[in-house]
Amino acid sequence: MKNILVTGASGLLGSHVVKHLMDKQCHVIVSILPEEKSTYLPLDGVEVIVNDDIFNGNLPHISTIINCAFARSNQAQDLALAIDFTQKLIDGFKSSHVDSIINISSQGVYKRLPIGELSTEESPIEPIDLYSMAKYAVEKMFETSGLKNVTNVRLASINMKQRFLYHFVQKAKNKETITINSPKQYGSLLDVEDAAEALARLALLLENDRKPIYNLGTGNQTSLIEFAELVNKVGKRFDAQAMIDIQDNGTTNTAGVDISLISNDCNWTPIITNEQMIENFFLFD
Repeated sequence: MKNILVTGASGLLGSHVVKHLMDKQCHVIVSILPEEKSTYLPLDGVEVIVNDDIFNGNLPHISTIINCAFARSNQAQDLALAIDFTQKLIDGFKSSHVDSIINISSQGVYKRLPIGELSTEESPIEPIDLYSMAKYAVEKMFETSGLKNVTNVRLASINMKQRFLYHFVQKAKNKETITINSPKQYGSLLDVEDAAEALARLALLLENDRKPIYNLGTGNQTSLIEFAELVNKVGKRFDAQAMIDIQDNGTTNTAGVDISLISNDCNWTPIITNEQMIENFFLFD
């Protein structure tokens, strides 16, 4: 049985990774803030340690660490604190002689490519914002740390309430207008269950079989116009329709990564469609 430590287990991605690992009969350890500062409620069978245990190098034997801990922010102060926190993690991992790390990075590290082109693991690096720059810096911190078997996973956007798709659904429910500023805006949203399953499978690979970098996403691009039209298609079943106002401010935005490498190595492909994600927002929000 593998002992797998998940940092950031109280977050959306980390919490789902824990469940998928447990489904695969792993012994899961999670690190949290001290109990007086944490609201995390662990699942039965999950071992809990506090972050200070990592910082002090007081870890039990760990097969692999999945590092999901990082601030989801574009504020410089938040990101600086997150980088400092990551450095403490790295120092603790080294003191505990952990030699297998899967670090969650972002597809935002890549240069925006023309419409229809997906970023591969070899695509040019040009972080699109402060958050992506910080994620790329953390990649380099792990790569130069001296830790063995480091894998950075460049993750596409996870579908959640902070993303555009949720707001499109709210517009449809309220019979309001979805405004799209340019017909050349493309996105790619990955369901958290698909992401967690891929990471769990990656953690179970032998360390030497993992590549240094993987892209994790849906493997496609969808225009925001198509997303909006799909919201209306699904919304018909819920008596929910939005007007779609398409403007053209001249901008082009693209996102999307090629996932053939992780698909081949982990025997994984995403199974939750855009239509299913939209339906879930209508059903469960």
